Amino acid sequence: MDTHILVQVLDVDKLLEQRQCRTVTLPDGRCGAVWRGLAYPLGDAGSIDVSHAGTPLAACRPAATAVEPTAYALVEGGEEVWLLVAGSVATRDESAARLRQAGVTVLRSGPWLGEPAEGIEADWFVRFLRPAGAEPLTKMLERVIGQPAPGPPAAGELRLRLVEAQLAAARAREAAMQAENERLRGTPREPALDAVVQALRAELAEERALLQAAEASVAAANEALILGAGTRVPRAVAATTAVMPVGRRLPEEMQTVLAALLPRVRLLRDSLTVACGEFGNRQAFYRACAELQQSTARLPPAWKKLQGLDAWWERHISNGEDDAGRLYTRLDRTDLCWEILLSHKGEQPRDIAWLRRQ
Repeated sequence: MDTHILVQVLDVDKLLEQRQCRTVTLPDGRCGAVWRGLAYPLGDAGSIDVSHAGTPLAACRPAATAVEPTAYALVEGGEEVWLLVAGSVATRDESAARLRQAGVTVLRSGPWLGEPAEGIEADWFVRFLRPAGAEPLTKMLERVIGQPAPGPPAAGELRLRLVEAQLAAARAREAAMQAENERLRGTPREPALDAVVQALRAELAEERALLQAAEASVAAANEALILGAGTRVPRAVAATTAVMPVGRRLPEEMQTVLAALLPRVRLLRDSLTVACGEFGNRQAFYRACAELQQSTARLPPAWKKLQGLDAWWERHISNGEDDAGRLYTRLDRTDLCWEILLSHKGEQPRDIAWLRRQ
């Protein structure tokens, strides 16, 4: 497989050139690109920063030609897609590099701070533009990255499996005791056997109590799993156990809160997924939305006019780790609602081009 990819060569924020570079594996396992005889870590959007010290090629390994089975899932937005990956940062970087080699436009990567998806407790995300071809995303990922490896079961799932096993064992013991009780009931017996029968009946009553406790444990574990990260209802329990309604997930909850408390704020593009998955702390985002809700024309000083875009304003917001979050807004004069786009500093050139088309 070709190990050359198109790389943006940066000196801090200044673009020096864009060229095809050979990829290697750095000593720490990350994917790197070679420029002028040194290897640099491959960052977001296929860029390297040569203002930092490079790594001699003698210390690097060849780029991997095969990807180990990776547990991954998809979160699809309107124009963008999030590949959620479970594993190390090297796994994330290798997945991003393979997408670039396949001609996919990778926008950004980082730690995934949102909820599990498709049963995968993801550690990282790789955000990319939805390819224009007709090939389904799942087929494309299987071709580029490989068949997804199963992710480790969540803690709630493990607990549910345990209590289900206990429930099955309790039911088997109850059935065996019931059969023995029926056999002894119809059999002539000596008075000495009466004590045995009474003891067996006492054990049967105790086993039934344990069975009820096991069923209650299954119900509690199932409820915790539903409210936490999944909606699994064991078939054997569904007929005998009342199950709580499925818990609402974070994106749905955020939509409800915004509609009820901030009705004059309208999210654009994939802002909701960015807020849920890439922001570890959304306090600054909510505060900025509240500012818009209370404004009709004049915005607080934190908002700055976007150069070249008369109707759009911008402000920096914290994503829980730094102030690299960006919020863009304009007032829709037809209904006096604020349209907002939540994004990241590294996406600003693309975002401004998108805003200009709106």
